[in-house]
Amino acid sequence: MTAAIAFISRYRTRLLLGAAALVVANVIWVAVTYLVYPGYLDHGEPSVTLISWLLLDGAPAFPEIGAPILTGNVYGPLTYVVHALSFLLFGPTIMAGKAASFLAVVLIPVLIFLSHRPRGIEAAAVGTILGAGLVLFHIPYSIWNRPDAFITLLGVVAVWLTNASDPKRPEWTKSIAIALAAGVAVSMKFHAGAYFAPVVIFHCMHQRRGFKTFAAMAVVGLGVVLLPFAFSVFSLSNFITWISALLGKDHPIAYASKFARYGIIYAMPTLFFAAAWRWSGKRIEIPEKVYFWTFVVSFIVILGPATKVGAGTHYFLPFLAVLVDLILRNAGRLKKHETWVWGLAGILCAGILIVGVPVQKRFFRALHWQEVTAIQSEIRAIMATYPDRTIEMGIGQDLTVYPRTYYRTMLVFGGHPYTVDYAPAMELTMLKVPLPDDLLSLLRGCSTDIWLVPKGEPPFTMPGYYGPPTLDRTFSQTFKVSYAKATSYKFFDVWACKQ
Repeated sequence: MTAAIAFISRYRTRLLLGAAALVVANVIWVAVTYLVYPGYLDHGEPSVTLISWLLLDGAPAFPEIGAPILTGNVYGPLTYVVHALSFLLFGPTIMAGKAASFLAVVLIPVLIFLSHRPRGIEAAAVGTILGAGLVLFHIPYSIWNRPDAFITLLGVVAVWLTNASDPKRPEWTKSIAIALAAGVAVSMKFHAGAYFAPVVIFHCMHQRRGFKTFAAMAVVGLGVVLLPFAFSVFSLSNFITWISALLGKDHPIAYASKFARYGIIYAMPTLFFAAAWRWSGKRIEIPEKVYFWTFVVSFIVILGPATKVGAGTHYFLPFLAVLVDLILRNAGRLKKHETWVWGLAGILCAGILIVGVPVQKRFFRALHWQEVTAIQSEIRAIMATYPDRTIEMGIGQDLTVYPRTYYRTMLVFGGHPYTVDYAPAMELTMLKVPLPDDLLSLLRGCSTDIWLVPKGEPPFTMPGYYGPPTLDRTFSQTFKVSYAKATSYKFFDVWACKQ
């Protein structure tokens, strides 16, 4: 036992660097796997993909509720701009729709290490292990094309800039850069300001940069948030309408225990702050106290949107950068019991990595490579069989076959219409928003020639994730009046217009 402790003490730096490298390699392995995986794991991913792709054709990201098309989502404009740029560079493929998220995920642990390198290699390694462990713990949310990975990366950048700021200088360049990062994050998710509040306030209070700096940062950040709405594809009024509608979602208590478990992890900075207050040997400065308590308040604020129907514990992920920074910052102040507190940091890292193992197992079990490849081959065959007819993806009755419909992206990439998206449909039906009459008119007039419906399923009768049907029954009734099953394949029935 003594020999083992001596060995660890002697080679501690190398062991920490080795462990950090292994955990980062794990993140890269998972991220690469999902990048090359030909499918999706969540129905929100094709929604983000298609909105982003169609931006390049000038299609609106936020159609009016009640418009003839039932598409859209409540992510901010820059979520779609980032993925649209990826499509512009790499073309319309499923992999291109994941490329930007892949880059963000890989950069998170790398930038954590670089940002904390001035604290010493060992501290940087611990921070990297902790950050990468949290990325793995939040799989698959941390690697999807939703904005969480981007906001987390922007948080890492903001913390890096704050820590790199010279306390003897105003550091206007870094202040503006932090404001830009926060503005981009809020333009991806409306509530993202809560993630950046601790960093921005600490940066402004540190060495009394003060209100002048804060006001300048607020103006820059607000400008970034509002700028996309100057373009016709982003309607501010429609975006506000969507946000307002979804604010009415309930806060179920069914997952209270899960939120409590995740909350324990994100409450860990409290122990390190308390240790620094008790054993640092000097008084903690006011900016440091405000930094910690702003984090606490911000975390409580995020519980509001996180606990709404359809949200989840992945809303905590963008706090990753502040969590790591608070732990390393306070652990580094200690003058007494330093070994025990850093040991606590090691236990925290190990605990997160251990609980992340079953998360990764579930992720890999959810990847159905052969089935997804076969479904996509069938969709290509159907498009080749009906080259002069418009084709759209429908849904059936059973949620277990719903993932087959995720590959509607292939149809839209091929130039086919996109009038109904079932992710926002579930949300709006739950909120009792009626189906647009103009959408039903498109069905009656056979605006789309052919619909693909999971084989053997009654069309458009599937329940939503939140209880009510995905679409009101008038949709399926109208559909059956205008369309009839023409033929069947292995995975899909082809429903063609009767006219």
